[in-house]
Amino acid sequence: MRRSILHKFKDLQITLRLPIFGLGCGVLGMALPKVSINLGKHASQLLKALEYRGYDSTGAAFLKENKEITLLKDVGAPSTLVKTLGIEKQPGKIFCGQVRWATFGFVDKVNAQPHEVKCKRHLFGAHNGNITNTRELKVFLTKEGHTVLSDNDGEMLVHSVEHYFDIELDKANNPADHDARKACMRRAIIQTAEKMIGSYAAVIVDPETETSWAIKAGSSLYFGVGTVDDMPFSLASSDLTAVLRFTKMLVNLREGEFVEYTSEYYQVYAQKNLRFKRLGQPDETYATGDLIDVKPVYSKLRAEDVELLPDFEYFMEQEIYAQSESTGKLIKLFQGGSNTGKYMLDVISQSGVKDYLSTAMLEIVGSSAMAEKQKRFDELCISEEVATFIDHAQKNYSAIFDVAVKEDFDKKYFFSNEKNIFIEVLGSEFDRKRLIVAKALDSISEQVSVSEFEHSVQNFLELVKNTFKCNRNAYSIACGTSFHATKIAALFFNEIAGIELIPILPGDFRGEYSNCIKNNDLIIGVSQSGETKDLIDIFNDIDSTNLDVRKVVLVNNMNSTLGQEKSDVAIPILCGPEIAVPATKSFMNQITLFYYLAIRVAQMKLDELATGLSPEEYSKQKATLQRRHKSLGDIPMLLKETVGKTDDMIDKMAAKIYMEPSMHILATKISGVAMEGALKIRETVLNHAEGREASEFKHGPNTILGKNTVFGVKHVRSFVRAFSAMIDTIDEQAEAKNIPQKERKDILKALADYVFTHNMPFNLSAEGTKIFKNSIQDQDFFEPLYRNYPLIYVTGPDERDVNLTISQINTHKIRGANTYVIAEENDNLLKNASQNPKEGIYYGWEYIMLPKTGDSLMTCFSATIVLQLLALRMSIRKMKKLDLLGVKDHGVHPDVPKNVSKSITVD
Repeated sequence: MRRSILHKFKDLQITLRLPIFGLGCGVLGMALPKVSINLGKHASQLLKALEYRGYDSTGAAFLKENKEITLLKDVGAPSTLVKTLGIEKQPGKIFCGQVRWATFGFVDKVNAQPHEVKCKRHLFGAHNGNITNTRELKVFLTKEGHTVLSDNDGEMLVHSVEHYFDIELDKANNPADHDARKACMRRAIIQTAEKMIGSYAAVIVDPETETSWAIKAGSSLYFGVGTVDDMPFSLASSDLTAVLRFTKMLVNLREGEFVEYTSEYYQVYAQKNLRFKRLGQPDETYATGDLIDVKPVYSKLRAEDVELLPDFEYFMEQEIYAQSESTGKLIKLFQGGSNTGKYMLDVISQSGVKDYLSTAMLEIVGSSAMAEKQKRFDELCISEEVATFIDHAQKNYSAIFDVAVKEDFDKKYFFSNEKNIFIEVLGSEFDRKRLIVAKALDSISEQVSVSEFEHSVQNFLELVKNTFKCNRNAYSIACGTSFHATKIAALFFNEIAGIELIPILPGDFRGEYSNCIKNNDLIIGVSQSGETKDLIDIFNDIDSTNLDVRKVVLVNNMNSTLGQEKSDVAIPILCGPEIAVPATKSFMNQITLFYYLAIRVAQMKLDELATGLSPEEYSKQKATLQRRHKSLGDIPMLLKETVGKTDDMIDKMAAKIYMEPSMHILATKISGVAMEGALKIRETVLNHAEGREASEFKHGPNTILGKNTVFGVKHVRSFVRAFSAMIDTIDEQAEAKNIPQKERKDILKALADYVFTHNMPFNLSAEGTKIFKNSIQDQDFFEPLYRNYPLIYVTGPDERDVNLTISQINTHKIRGANTYVIAEENDNLLKNASQNPKEGIYYGWEYIMLPKTGDSLMTCFSATIVLQLLALRMSIRKMKKLDLLGVKDHGVHPDVPKNVSKSITVD
């Protein structure tokens, strides 16, 4: 019965769109049909939403009545400048905005974007990305008569479009017809792209036709349509969450495409010859300049997914606490859908309304009206039509409600944690019957997702089988947090499936393996955004070899470059939006998905080897896999229990180490967890932190124990206190000897100089010299600076791992280390961690006890969330401390720490 429902929805125009983030600015473009006094307010909201992408400078250009342009920009973050520049009060009908993370050109007002140009034609625009031939372009443009004011690559791009636009308009005899003028601009954009070297996304506006163009050429770009202030609008943005704050109707843009738009219409074109792979189907191809038919899709993301909820102060905190839900959502895909969804499909089948609901869902969600009639989604779903839909369902298909009520549906499911996606499509007023219809639509959509996910997993299993039957290699390639996930994936595949997976960074792959790949190798890329430049480059390199090498990607944004264009198989990690720059729930869903895939590969191996195994061995392996399947379902509750039971212990540890300038996280066997925990501390606390396999610490890094020259605020405070006490002693002695005040100052100045140079003073009296020499005699001025070095140990409950950890603890604490342990309860481990190596000296220690699982692989999940919370608490404490001390521009913040971004989309 369910298969027939799925078949009807196989071409459903609905997608789960997820946010991607990139380093190298953010660009925005919004179009309204007439001047609105609220455009500045909307522009400010959008600019602030992109602040994490760039805070070096902020700019906004507004097109007003009579083609008047107001350009406001300066150095600084949008959270400040939208007010001080007056952006939030600007009226207008078209807005182009930019936040900058500087690459080309100093951080100053001249290099800020957008750029208004009028050397040959009047345009304005901005870009996001990195155009590497900027200097050459500046020379070219200057020779061609352009007045280039900055060194910014964005200005080079806008001037280049202006240059070729002027040429095309001259060729067309400067047409007055707007359609002909737009055609000239399309040709100019294509020619500009041929001139650019690098990756970018851009928004260009022609004031004459009041038309905008948004270009995707290697950097993230999203486009949405909807209504605001009772007016239709179009919106382009480097960031999806910014678009989702205004609309859920999204138009998918792929690499090499650009969209021409006003508030009333949009058209997508090919910027170059394009070829998109479709597994098992002919490639999708377009020639340069081709019109591409793209239908809008409805996003299943909820408004609350991109907003900070009242219970939380920071997005990072919200996202850590959401991991129980986000992993649970992914695991429901593994299990064939939620209980609610399965139940509703049964209700639909019993009541005989599936055909009606199917048709209604297609009409509401998958409308193609915009493509053909340029109608808006909102025009299709006006309240009268929604009311008719609800009324028709209630009157003619009452069976669905009768069955649901009889089965006590509302008590079972209405107030569960499972959120309703389609409830807002069906109107805003609460109605119990409407809620059931929304649940029915949700259940159909969920089964589509289940079917698509299982199809991707089956394709993955076939590729794995082929690779290992051919005795070839499987590589997992990723950057940053995703790389740490691949380290844990290698552990899972080794322990569960007995299969080798080689985790490696893109740069290391290029240097160490790129000339060694052969037919039937398998590449598994991992990227939250799907736009990670380093990884895309590796995929492109592999494509250029023409070898039979298959590429799989695990990605949060399925409609990204990696998810849609570069991979043979794309599998969603389905963590939902992640607003904070430090990755938390995306990492957790990545390792959850890898855990599941390892189980599926192990099951595939067992099924194929069944005839070659003894009944006893087969039963043993089957029982092991059943336990693994069971533990998979335990992950959400394990995360929830870990957070609940370790909260106070985490806060206590954070209070002890948040101001330490450096630390190491040492993991026994599960080094990926240590590396990710260290990255979270580096990102959010801005302390040096390094994660590694525990036994490696004694092979060199242990030189940091004992006396070293790594000093933090607490070290300096100890030094100042000791030095201050010495000054008091000298002053008392000088006063007793009646030494004049001026010479006392000379003694103190000489002492301050001596500490760092050991130069003796020759300008003191005999008594002054005597006091000075007595003060420095046998004095170790730097002794107060030295403190025990913090080591955080992470281990699973395996006896061998625990014993190795105990050995490391005792080896290092006698050399000047404090001990902090994250592990399941173990008396022997606790005793060794807590025992002071030498009575009478300070020794710091803490023990965060994880929930008992008896399984080292489960420790990857529980220890990870503890380390994430530890980083969060440390960050908040340090941020408040530095604020209290009056340290300016310190950059410590759990959501937007300095210098880092969600995904690096430039070289």
